[in-house]
Order: sequence, then structure tokens, then C-alpha cells
Amino acid sequence: MKGPFKHVLACAATLLLSLAAHAGAHAGEITLFEDDNFRGRAVTLRETTDDLSRMGFNDKTSSIMVRSGTWDVCTDAGFRGNCRTLGPGEYRSMPGMNDAISSVRESGRGDGYNPGRPGRDPDRGNGGYGRGGVLEVYSGAGQNGGSARLNRDTNDFVSIGFNDRTTSIVIYNGYWQLCSDANYDGVCRIFGPGRHDDLGRGLDGRVSSARMVDEREARRQQQYDRPQYEQPQYPQYQQRGAVLLFPEAGMRGEPLALDRNAEDLVRYNFNDRASSIVVNEGQWEVCSDSNFRGRCEVIGPGEYGRLNGMENQISSLRRVR
Repeated sequence: MKGPFKHVLACAATLLLSLAAHAGAHAGEITLFEDDNFRGRAVTLRETTDDLSRMGFNDKTSSIMVRSGTWDVCTDAGFRGNCRTLGPGEYRSMPGMNDAISSVRESGRGDGYNPGRPGRDPDRGNGGYGRGGVLEVYSGAGQNGGSARLNRDTNDFVSIGFNDRTTSIVIYNGYWQLCSDANYDGVCRIFGPGRHDDLGRGLDGRVSSARMVDEREARRQQQYDRPQYEQPQYPQYQQRGAVLLFPEAGMRGEPLALDRNAEDLVRYNFNDRASSIVVNEGQWEVCSDSNFRGRCEVIGPGEYGRLNGMENQISSLRRVR
């Protein structure tokens, strides 16, 4: 074999090996566990699985560990039904999806299409999911019960089988207006990023439509046009700080008001004491250890009547936006 041809083959082989290694480095890995807290029988997946019944694991998942990649988990085969997107991390329980997952695939590839997600609009940006807003509605308090994820304006919840069922929500991105009637009518209220356990009078269990709104418009309405029924339960605390930490659930007790970062709540005699939070402005990262370490979550403007896994666990917090 002549020298130049051998050189070309060697270069081609090197390129193929490099591409294979590059693809392998980006392959995701997810492990499904039969019981919560990563107990019981487990199955690890590194590729799309459109029907878990083939592996004897249909409707059996109670906790998940995502070691790499971003994954869509869906309640029906073929990536349909209620779907959630999970990034790297530990999910010790699956509220609203416990023993209900039937298909799994790594997301974030191709054009981002997922038929299990409602409302894809190819004429809009962000991979067909509108302005990037993500809202998840739950039928139970504290983000429990059945759920549905929205990625675009939905003028009638009858179309997603969730009319007059919503009692708590999570907003992963954007600002959303929720209304008690179809076509964004009736009692309406705007919510920002974060968990919201209290939707307020007129909306609890009565949401029929939801749409994304501009952040500036959302802030303007929240500041100037807020109806009386939307006032917080404890308005006397509203202007005392950008973020308020309460020692009891439901915004009860004397709060700690902060306008600046707190790297160690021991200094404020409030370490591991926060059971509920009100964020009046900005996005805040709350962490279980001092100096913004340990388990951390980012929460935006809103009222957090219960902190679930972070209750009585917060030791530091800082404004990130």
C-alpha cells in the first residue's frame, strides 16, 4: 500500500474515533428506581425507550437519578401523556408521576419536538415552545396529584383535560397569567418563577386558561393594578424587604426581612428556621449550607407557603438576578 493512501486512511480512522468518543461523552444516563429515595429494583438507560413495559418497568418508577444529559419522562408510551423534563440531579420522589412513567428519552436533540408536551408551535422561537416559558399545574396542594405542563398560551384547559383542577403550580421560566375562565377572562392573576402553593381567592381549583406575559408588564401590573383579592395574607410585611423568611408555614410568625445576601443565617439567628418565604423582588438562591453550598434552589417573586424539602433547612441565600 502506498504511503499517501495509508496516511489518508489513518486520518480517517482517527477522525471516526474522535467523533465516536465525542458522541459517547455527550450520551446521557438515567436510572429509574422502583421505590422512593433510590430504593428497590432499578434500571439504567442510555438510549430512548418508548415503552418501559418491554423492560418490565412500566408504571413502576418512584424515584430517578439523572447522571448526565437532560431527559423527558412521560406517563404514556411513545412519549405522550404528561411529560416532564429532568436535568442532572437526584429526584427522590415523583409527585404527580409516581408509578406512572411509561416512556423515557434524552431530550435537547434535533428540533426539540416532543409530542407528549402540549402546545408546540413551529412558528415561534425556542425550538417551537414559544417564548421559553414553562408552567406546570397540579391538581393537589404542594405540587402533588395529577399534573400537566404548558409551554405556550392555552385559552381553555378543557383541551388538556385540566379544567377547574389546578390548586398549585410551578413556573420554571417566564411570567404567566392564570384566569378562572376560558379565553383569559374572569379572575386573573400573574405569577413569576417559583413554586406557588396558594393561587388566591377565585383561582384555587378554578383555573381555566393561562398565558405568558411580558416580564415588564407583569411587574407593572403586580405593582400598580393588583386587585384587593390578590393582596398577600400578611400585607403589613410586604414592604419590609426584597425577601422575607417566616419561621412558620403559611407566612406566619415574625419574619426576617433581607435586602442583601446572607452567607450565614446564624448571624441573624435564623439558621434552619425558615418554613415559608415571600419574594417581593428579584430571583434568590436559597441553600441548605452556609456560603451558598449544599442543596440550593432558585426562587422568584411569589409566596411560598411551604418549602417542602427545604423547610427548616435554609442556612444562606443570595440574590442572583
